[in-house]
Order: sequence, then C-alpha cells, then structure tokens
Amino acid sequence: MLPLEALQALDSIDRKGSFAAAAAELYRVPSAITYTIKKLEEQLNIKLFDRTQQRAQLTPTGKLLLERGRHILQQVQQLEEQAKRVDSGWETTLRIVVDTILPTEPLWPLLRELQQQHTWLNIQLKEEALSGSWEALANNRTDLIIGVTGDEPAGGHWKKQALGQMQMDIYCGTEHPAAQLAEPISHQQLEKFTHVVVSDSARDLPPRNVGMLGLKQVLSVDSMQQKHNALLNNIGISHLPDYLAHPSIEQGRLKPLKVDLSPFPQTLFMAWSKEETGMANQWLRQKIQEKNIFKQIFSS
Repeated sequence: MLPLEALQALDSIDRKGSFAAAAAELYRVPSAITYTIKKLEEQLNIKLFDRTQQRAQLTPTGKLLLERGRHILQQVQQLEEQAKRVDSGWETTLRIVVDTILPTEPLWPLLRELQQQHTWLNIQLKEEALSGSWEALANNRTDLIIGVTGDEPAGGHWKKQALGQMQMDIYCGTEHPAAQLAEPISHQQLEKFTHVVVSDSARDLPPRNVGMLGLKQVLSVDSMQQKHNALLNNIGISHLPDYLAHPSIEQGRLKPLKVDLSPFPQTLFMAWSKEETGMANQWLRQKIQEKNIFKQIFSS
C-alpha cells in the first residue's frame, strides 16, 4: 500500500522543485524526505527519479505515480474537510421533496448558492404529490418537504412552518364544452365532464381522493404540470393554482369557470423532523423564509 506521507513528499518535491524545499514545506529535514522516497522506490521496485543529472528529475514512472497520487491526496483532503463539517453539524446529503403543487424554479438559486458554499454537499430533489410528500418525511425518505397542506398524518414527529396561501380555481381549455356554460355553474353541471386529477404518490398511506366523489370520469396524471397540459388540450376540467393558470389565460388558452361555490385558499407549509436537523437543512429553511422565494406564487 502506498504510504500517504510518500505521496505528499513526491507532490511537494515536484511543486517546490527540490528535496530541500519540499522538506521545508513539510516541516521535515531533507534527509527524511530522501529516505521516504528511497523507501518507496524499494517497496515498489521502481525508479521515481533520474539522479544522473545535476538535479533529480521525475522518471515517466514517477510522473505517472505523481499524477494518480494527487487524485488520492485530493480525496483524502476532501474526506478530512467533510469529516470536520459533519462534526460541526453539516450533513453530507440533503434530501428535499417539493410537492407538485409548487414549482421548483424559485429553489434553484438557493440550491446553487448552497452547493457553491459547500462543495462536498450532495442534494437530492424529488417531487411527490398529496399524501406522498408527508409519507416521504414520515418514512425518513426525505429531510424536508415543501409545499404540503396542513392535513398531515396523525402521530407524526415533525415541525412545520407556513409558506403562504394558494388559491386554486377551476379551469378548462377555451375550446372545452364547459367554457360555453352559463355562469355561475353548479357542481352538478360539472360532474358530467372529465376531471383531471393528480394521483397521490403515497405508497403506504391511504391516498387522498378530495373532490372525486360522484364524478363521472377521471383522468389521473402524475404532476400539476401534466394536469395543466391536459386542460390546455381540452381533455377535461380541474382545479389549478392561479400562478400556473394565469399565463395560459392571458394567451387565450384557458378559461376560469365561475362556480356557485368558490374554493377556499389553501395554506401550504414546509415541514421537517422534530429530531435535530443538519445545518444545510436549517440554512435552506431560513433562506426560503428570508427571501420569501414563493412570494409571487402566493400573491398571484
């Protein structure tokens, strides 16, 4: 096995230009550096330096060993830094779930800043829907969930913080038959149309079927964006977040349906485990609140 101190000596000799300069950098006497290199040559039965010239030069074998050895030294340095970070409370991986009701775009600047400041940090970003987001937290598949409603499963050990209120109105494509109905429209009139719903991504918890009772036909999709696309293609009607619908209304592709009973705004939260969370988790939650990154979405 290659001794780490030998790789450090080889790297220092090459960078500093001599055994004496390398010894000064590594706080060792020159004879100790010479002994380390000779011992490595004997151990591997190779020549690392050509000593026939006035100044020792790396052999091709020595250059190869140095090139590969520097990768090892870099990994060791990264491991040391990582260990110090973890010891001070910084996790090595941050797992985030964003409920499909929210876009991920406002998060990208914060995630970029977080990774630039902590280059060893790995981030996992996933999308879930309805009870699937809470289930991911309850089953320890994620560290932070963003954009969930407050109807969490009973008996959970987590904390939550409100992000804002989101209005969800009913829409259809401008060429859909529902767009021709006289308003206000009753729920009985709407039941005969295909309703586009986002499938609950929960694996173990009972799926949420809010508002589906009594519907004649349902089209299930995996995300809010797919639901939006289905409405744009006049496949059915459905609730959409206003932030997602408004651009399509301005383009003349979607129409809001005025119903006899308008839905109430939903309060969305971010939630995390009550157990002690890592510094990256805390940093991200704090920045989300400080910068109010979803302001435009909740105020639309």
